[in-house]
Amino acid sequence: MRGWRLEKRTAPSLGSRIAQPILAVIAGFVFGAIVLAIGGHNIGDAYKAMWEASFGTGPGFEQTLVRATPLLLCGLAVTAALRMNIWNIGAEGQMAMGSIGATFVAYHTSSLGSFPLLVAIFLGGAVAAGLWALIAAIPRALVGLNEIIVTLFLNYIALLFLSALINGPWKDPAAIGQAYARRLPPQASLPLIGSTQVTIGIFIALAAALAIYWLLDRSRAGFSLQIAGGNVRAAKYLGLGIGRRILFVLFLSGAVAGIAGVIQLTASGGGRLQEGLTGGYGYIGILVAFLARTKVQAVVVVALLYAALLTGGTALQSTGIPSSIAEIIQASIIIFVLIGQALGSYKLVRTAPAKSPPARPAAVGEA
Repeated sequence: MRGWRLEKRTAPSLGSRIAQPILAVIAGFVFGAIVLAIGGHNIGDAYKAMWEASFGTGPGFEQTLVRATPLLLCGLAVTAALRMNIWNIGAEGQMAMGSIGATFVAYHTSSLGSFPLLVAIFLGGAVAAGLWALIAAIPRALVGLNEIIVTLFLNYIALLFLSALINGPWKDPAAIGQAYARRLPPQASLPLIGSTQVTIGIFIALAAALAIYWLLDRSRAGFSLQIAGGNVRAAKYLGLGIGRRILFVLFLSGAVAGIAGVIQLTASGGGRLQEGLTGGYGYIGILVAFLARTKVQAVVVVALLYAALLTGGTALQSTGIPSSIAEIIQASIIIFVLIGQALGSYKLVRTAPAKSPPARPAAVGEA
């Protein structure tokens, strides 16, 4: 009898690659509509609010771009490490260390003009976050210690360190009720784009995406990272220093996440270090990189769409829909996209009927 089996696709067609995420998103919204209907909410009003809050209006699109900026950088940070099969789970903590490094530099170079001060604090934040990532890179390179566990726990240490600073030596004496650090110099604020609420941080994030794309996909260094991460024996045979490349890629990954922290500090952070500055973007960046399948171009698109989903989810709550339902809708869309990616990697193939074994010839003298 004929049967069916799943077979991995070697090269999915362009049509299937385009149709798969579209159908997955539609399925997610259909499931969300069912949840809204069960809760007794108007489906049309809910989705209209999501659209207007994300893409449908000028202020809504501005908020989407504001949220997309740190998401893009954190997604790029995770993607850069994944090209060498290194899992950087510490982007959240690296964002915190980036903002801490930038604050330290700003406090000690406050006499500089706006442009040199911004350059100094971005360099300070990137270096601080990159060095923080090296804490996980060094034992990984020397003894093979799992970087997932180390980067994960470094998140908690970095966030606690930030809390200690804003409640201790950097605390603003005028703070009442909620602890936060002293303000940065006024010239340390990122300029806004025209009359919008979007800063030039979005251009910094796009420039970082372009640079990482060239590094990973168009340079010999990026090709060597893929070889070192994909086939250790081949890398050793070619004389590629695996340990040195682990240090490099995790430093780069941490530095990019640190830049996201600096942008949060100098833009939406209100010019001061405070609790919740990282906003969970470091953790979401892992999902962005995974959804983009570690393709730099796809990270840009996924970060924008995910930011729209977050902004739209917030708008749902303003219409009276409970936050739990808004989160269910967000999660269902992501789950359907992940399911679609998994199913899109395989195809259903009909197997040929099993052949009957040949008849055994009769033995000599057998009746």
